[in-house]
Amino acid sequence: MALDLYIEGFASCAQEPKPEDFSPWFEARRLRRVDGLSARLLLSACRALEMAGQPVTQEKPFGLSLGIGPGSLQNTCKFMDSILQDGDELSSPTAFAGSVHNAPGLTLSLFLNLRGPCVTSGQFNTSFGAALLTARSFLHSGMAPYVLVAVGDSLNPVAQALNGQYPARVEYPLAQDIASMQTAAFLLSPQKTPASKARITNFDFSFVHPAYCPSVGEAWAPLAAAPAIQLCTLLEQPGNHFDLTASSLGVCSFLKGETFYAYQK
Repeated sequence: MALDLYIEGFASCAQEPKPEDFSPWFEARRLRRVDGLSARLLLSACRALEMAGQPVTQEKPFGLSLGIGPGSLQNTCKFMDSILQDGDELSSPTAFAGSVHNAPGLTLSLFLNLRGPCVTSGQFNTSFGAALLTARSFLHSGMAPYVLVAVGDSLNPVAQALNGQYPARVEYPLAQDIASMQTAAFLLSPQKTPASKARITNFDFSFVHPAYCPSVGEAWAPLAAAPAIQLCTLLEQPGNHFDLTASSLGVCSFLKGETFYAYQK
């Protein structure tokens, strides 16, 4: 499927953000109730907007396409623990709010003053592809001049410990040094601009067998952001024609594009 999307800015985040990381845009006190996954997504989005030369905090008619796999498992487990410890009536509303798939979308919309359409896609490791297709729909239908695509997920330590024990259902090859939370963000436009860094020319899905299969590559992780983070790495190579392939849960995704700028960190 031809996409014809241009990447204006991009960034990824795997380490826990520090308050000073947000100092160019927000006061630290505003981030007190932001959970770890949303904070990483917000930092990635801020850096992507800044790279594109777009205002971070000003109101803008940009759309938001958020890709989340199984969601924030850490917040989900915190919420379940609070039910076990304190009962239904005293369970943590903060943990519950953070466990909802579209909670990071609310955080990004509020902090970044996004006033365009917002959709959250939850399709496990194919969430990045679903978010790209949603962004394409927003842009090519004229619903927004730019769309911020943000992708992320978190792993709970218990889920990591159980990984591989039920290969009949799903099994992923986890890299030993993989971060428990990973995020990436891209600002997309429907046409080339002076700020464009790359062009996505093609994207497609296909079904593969067996029905459940591991991700491609030993360094990949069972996170929706894994292919998005690898795309960030490919975008750092100017003049590069790239192909990105990811296989997970019976679906193989293919992404092709080219970069055309001098990358500077």
